Amino acid sequence: MKTHKYIILGLCLLLLGTTVSCEKGLNLYSKDIISEPVYFANAEDFKRYANNFYYGLSTFNSDDDMSDITKPSGFNNVSNSSYIAGTTDGTWDGAYSAIRYINYGLERCATAPDDLKDDIKVYEAEMKFFRAYQYFNLLKRFGGVPLIEKTLTLDDKDLLYGPRDSRETIAAFIKKNLDEAIPELPLESEIANDDKGRISKGAALAFKARFSLFEGTWRKYHGLQGAEAFLDDAISASKSVIDSNEYELWDHRTELGDLAYKYFFTLSKIKANPAGLTKADNKETILAQRYDEDLRESPRYEHSGNLCPTKKLADMYLDKNGLPINHPNTVFKGYQRLTSEYEDRDPRMDIFFLKPGERFWLFSQPMYNADWNNLDDPNRGIVYNMEFGFWTQTGYRNVKFEAEITFPLGNDWSVIRYTEVLLIYAEASFEKNNRITDAELNLSINKLRDRVGMPHLTNDFVTTNGLNMLEEIRRERTIELSLEGFRLDDLRRWKTAETELNQPLRGIKYKGTEYETDGRWNNLGYEVDEEGVIILEKASDRKFDPDKHYLFPLPTRQILLNPQLEQNPGWK
Repeated sequence: MKTHKYIILGLCLLLLGTTVSCEKGLNLYSKDIISEPVYFANAEDFKRYANNFYYGLSTFNSDDDMSDITKPSGFNNVSNSSYIAGTTDGTWDGAYSAIRYINYGLERCATAPDDLKDDIKVYEAEMKFFRAYQYFNLLKRFGGVPLIEKTLTLDDKDLLYGPRDSRETIAAFIKKNLDEAIPELPLESEIANDDKGRISKGAALAFKARFSLFEGTWRKYHGLQGAEAFLDDAISASKSVIDSNEYELWDHRTELGDLAYKYFFTLSKIKANPAGLTKADNKETILAQRYDEDLRESPRYEHSGNLCPTKKLADMYLDKNGLPINHPNTVFKGYQRLTSEYEDRDPRMDIFFLKPGERFWLFSQPMYNADWNNLDDPNRGIVYNMEFGFWTQTGYRNVKFEAEITFPLGNDWSVIRYTEVLLIYAEASFEKNNRITDAELNLSINKLRDRVGMPHLTNDFVTTNGLNMLEEIRRERTIELSLEGFRLDDLRRWKTAETELNQPLRGIKYKGTEYETDGRWNNLGYEVDEEGVIILEKASDRKFDPDKHYLFPLPTRQILLNPQLEQNPGWK
């Protein structure tokens, strides 16, 4: 509660600070107006200032719509070559705006009185974390960018009108900021209840692991030097989080049954699941964009057919024995009935997909279900009837993040969660050594499988069944983190976007199934391919250029203002 109030006050202070800084000739400070000379006077002021940067954390988004595992309501302008270099760019503008204020705050930390230094170390560390966070957003999107380490003035012409710094320089700067921040940050268990949600040592380590895996694999697959050092950092940082014993996977099957994992994504401070578990029971989230039903309602994310899984994602789910559904020994049931393909599959498919004909209590229905009474009532909720265009664009319906309570919602967005840390550890270990031990798998991926009752991934299983270990590790990541905004960046760092994004987007199998024979859907008018699968976007409409599209274009206005900024390849 206090943190939300401090954040709002901090935003006001930023605006006041901006106004005061323009009046350089005046030194008349009213006692009832907060101003720079009197504001950074104690540790609480620095804490409030640092609160501003939490709003810059990621939140509910549809970034996976730019990939191959979901179908947006329109076309994917990344893979159909309709993406153009804009005059502005939200990532660029947002990051550099935040970096300016962060630099200003760090300068105030540097000039703070000696008797304050120890008390503000943690807030200085938070600001360094956020500076690394913003530069990573820039690095992922653009590669090398201008490095700004101070509050700029009009006299800083070399910085204002200088060239881009190299990818290596930006990556080193991100690592430096995180390495300086981590020792000064508290463990999650050391953070007071009123301060829950602030950056912890575990959050900074987990973010370092994310950054290091991205940069290490980018360098490995894009032919750049230095991959091994970053992969070592990814392994070390993720292992430090694991060894801290500060976090654990959400696994409440005892209270909630086989679908328990589903409720992790809709936790609130009020009852939002049959067992009444709340955010207080969550030890998986490491860092969150926080929301509250009363103070800051969470966005109404994915309540129509705008974020629909494709057949590629559906096919990634293994059968219940851990085999791909195209394996000769699979127990996959096929497609004849509407629900056949959901049978004998990885339970996570049942958790995250709504099956045709399944009842679901949607937000627009009466509130009576908020206490999960009358669960056997045949009129409970509504039936998912596969209405194309609203319910689904693809024939598949996602229910990840779908709360079975009415608005307002207060579920958080997990910016970083323990699941990702385990996936990073497994992937980085394999990428560094070109192998992974069963012990390392048991420490990572098999923990994820245990919570849903899936068989373990082992080296013997992979060898016996002719599988590829790296493909299975990547499969696990894609399934676990689907619709959380990771997929496009994963394809870019693996350098597989040129293959995956040039394939057609496909929906359900139509020919030879109940979809074709049932009068409700037998006149949909969709084109189908030789396998009888609905085509949503033809391969001929999807053109990912490997010489151009792995990086996004710098905003053209910035290049007009500063001709020394060189545009990314293919975008000139």
